[in-house]
Amino acid sequence: MSAAVGLGLGGAGLLDHPVLSLGTSGVVFAASRTRSTAPALSGFAAADGTYLPLACTLNCTLAVDKVASLLGLHREDTAPGGEAVLLPYLDGERTPDLPSASGLLTGLRHDTTPQQLLGAAYEGAAVTVLRALDTLLRACGLDPDAPEVAARPLRLIGGGAQGRSWVETVRRLS
Repeated sequence: MSAAVGLGLGGAGLLDHPVLSLGTSGVVFAASRTRSTAPALSGFAAADGTYLPLACTLNCTLAVDKVASLLGLHREDTAPGGEAVLLPYLDGERTPDLPSASGLLTGLRHDTTPQQLLGAAYEGAAVTVLRALDTLLRACGLDPDAPEVAARPLRLIGGGAQGRSWVETVRRLS
């Protein structure tokens, strides 16, 4: 939550800019005037009287890096997944709460490339984080599909935010 303080969340910055932290885990957080009781969220209290709801996924950049390694590709050597879908729950999952889940790959075709498989890993991890963001927004009383909410900028932080493929995948899917 020190990132929330460093980014100036709370006070005047309430929910203006949800944050996605793309690291080993994918973390989404924001600031709210009310304490969330949503079971999928962790709630923290800030010193300024606001709350910092947070959702965390287990499988983000580490899962994508594992897929890149298995394919012998550099993490930026990617293409959109096409019909391939990769659910990257390599170590179970926290949001949604599926501790025994495992990864799943579907939609392979003869023309599926290794770059598309890696792209599918990015997409699977990004969708999981973006679904956690929707949960966070709803818990804060916001409709993620409302035009005024969907138009709000997302702040990307963490190691993944430095990668072109991560930024492009989140941009494309959000």
